[in-house]
Amino acid sequence: MKKNLLNKNNSPMANGKDKKMTPEEWKKVEDALSSPYGRVEFKIDGYDITIMCVVEKPLHYCLAVYVDGKIKVEWISQDCEIRRKFYQKHTKSLLNSKQKKSLKREKKDFREKILKESSYDWYEPYWKSVRSMKSHFIKNNKIIELVEAV
Repeated sequence: MKKNLLNKNNSPMANGKDKKMTPEEWKKVEDALSSPYGRVEFKIDGYDITIMCVVEKPLHYCLAVYVDGKIKVEWISQDCEIRRKFYQKHTKSLLNSKQKKSLKREKKDFREKILKESSYDWYEPYWKSVRSMKSHFIKNNKIIELVEAV
């Protein structure tokens, strides 16, 4: 039986504290997503989140994050709350290891500036593991409720 976490004013958690899931609930999530085509539904900070285990390539699966039943290109390409809360950030450097090694002899300020300018970030609505997804969700969201794990 689900507990209603809304008070009379329809605001989550009347006492203002964060609502996190229990270890038992996270175990249910992990079990559901460990099988191909597993599905889990959450209510996170007012968004309906569906996580599905989908085929990435033959015999390889990943976890796809659907926000309110959708994956929109705008959320991936433009900076927005949904991207920061639910999508996985990747960073890639344009420098190879030999170039990075040669920068070690430079001054710290100069080295950090070059490293920052020679890398780029991108976001994906896909996760490789439940552990990394869970960690990101806990760090970036206040209220996480498990609705269903199939």
